[in-house]
Parts: sequence; structure tokens; C-alpha cells
Amino acid sequence: MDLAADLRAYAAGRRDSKQEQALLRRIRALPQPQRMEVIAPLLKTHWPSALSMADRAQLTRDDYVAIFKQGLAEADASSIKVWMGATVRHIGWRAVISILRDMAAPWPCRGAFALYHMPFLFDDYPLPPSLKEECVQLLELYEREKPLPFLPDSWRNRGKTNRPFAFVWGGRQIYSTEFDPEK
Repeated sequence: MDLAADLRAYAAGRRDSKQEQALLRRIRALPQPQRMEVIAPLLKTHWPSALSMADRAQLTRDDYVAIFKQGLAEADASSIKVWMGATVRHIGWRAVISILRDMAAPWPCRGAFALYHMPFLFDDYPLPPSLKEECVQLLELYEREKPLPFLPDSWRNRGKTNRPFAFVWGGRQIYSTEFDPEK
């Protein structure tokens, strides 16, 4: 049978773990460049199923970057989390932050929607401490033009006192290091 047709039929129907595993085995049996070719059309028509397959299809890093960028271009404020969940662990936080930095725009924008969902993914794919400062700089970059509504007032007042600040972002506490007493 034709793998592309089988994938379309599966994506349009109900999910079935055994059928999905069989399709994934067939996808992984393909040479690396051809794997994305069979999944890419599904990302336009049946993206939830396609993202689930792509996440486990062992694509190249460049393929996952392309999927992440496609999600930034096409997803809405809530579905961007699904696109990020399928790609972030394959491309890494440094690449995600770099891509979001390159597309910085004032609220509302797709990059800001992705920023909103970033901390919800920290449990699954933790943000290394070395990237915490880059993440804070990214928030500052996006907020320059127009305040991000999901950041609290303590964020905006962080440099006006000599006290460290903390705020909750997506259930995670973010602490400033600007006025660390140990420095």
C-alpha cells in the first residue's frame, strides 16, 4: 500500500496505537530525507495527528526546526503549545529562543503566544540555568513595544527597587538575578 495514502486515512480517522506504531515503523524504514516528505502534507490538513507522528518519526533537526517555524506561522494562541510540544525537545531551547528572538514583535503575535506557553513545557523539557538569562532578555525584547499581558506588575517594576523579585509565569517562579546579595 501507499504510505502517504495510509497516513492520510489514519490522520482523518480515530487514533489507534497499534496502527500508529505500524505506520511509524514504515516511516522510520524510509531514508531520512523522505520521512518529512510523507509527513509534511499532513501538517497542513491534519496537524494534530501529523505532529504526534512527526514527534516520534526520528526526523532530522532541520525538519523539526521547519515544523516549529510552520507552527509559529499557522498556529493560533492555544495550538502553538501542541506544535512546541512536538518539536522543542528535538531542536533544543537555545534554537527556540533564537527563532523567537528573530521574530520578535509586539503583543499580540505568534512569537508572544509561544513565549506564553514556554514555561508549561519546562516540566517536560527543562530550561537549563544557563539559558534563564536569555529567556528573560527575550521577554524584555517582546515587551519593549507593548506590554505582554501575561507578565505581572512585579516584572515591570523589577529595576525600580534594590530587592530581588519573583513572579509566577506558567506555574513557574522566575527570580531576578539583578540584585543577588551573593554577588
